[in-house]
Amino acid sequence: MEGEHPVLTVEGLAVAYGAVEALQPISFSVARGGFLLVLGPNGAGKSTLVRALAGATRVRAGRILLDGRDVTGVPAYRRVRSGITLVPEGRGTLPGLSILDNLELGWHSAPPHRRRPKEERLEEITELFPFLGERLHQDCRTLSGGEMQMLAIARSLLSEPRLLLLDEPSLGLAPQAVGRVYRTLAQLNEAGLAMVLVEQKVVQFRRTPDTSV
Repeated sequence: MEGEHPVLTVEGLAVAYGAVEALQPISFSVARGGFLLVLGPNGAGKSTLVRALAGATRVRAGRILLDGRDVTGVPAYRRVRSGITLVPEGRGTLPGLSILDNLELGWHSAPPHRRRPKEERLEEITELFPFLGERLHQDCRTLSGGEMQMLAIARSLLSEPRLLLLDEPSLGLAPQAVGRVYRTLAQLNEAGLAMVLVEQKVVQFRRTPDTSV
């Protein structure tokens, strides 16, 4: 709609660890249903960027706006409640817990005003990821790397994000698993979920990013 704020607006965002500049000032925006691809080698500040957006890293300068509201100083747990969810490098699933336990953690992190009935949401998620529905009570350590990444994405969706941040989702995966993950991400993006995607190299995606940095 005309005059509608982008989901995400970043203005001059910079991060430093002591005297070391980890992220030089950067500005961009992501529209509703938009897709930003961030490419670069290790040490380029990609993970620092998405961690700063998620509230896991303190910024040195600049602003982060979600739907026009400044969330720069908002702690990470409140950003999740506002609609920003990070799927971290390494997937971040919890070993020793079942697939269902991991999914329920995502559901509990959703903001109360957007949290839909748990059984209804789990049914929707297992329709999108049928293999999870077949193995809900298994320890998540029984999953392959690609399946673990899909579990991490499924859990993130249960927090009802408006913006999904993904830190190198293809890392350590076989090519076939990468293809499966990216087909799912393309489907979610085409359904209207805004994304910031970090990778070391270009991975084939079903649509062209709106912006690349």
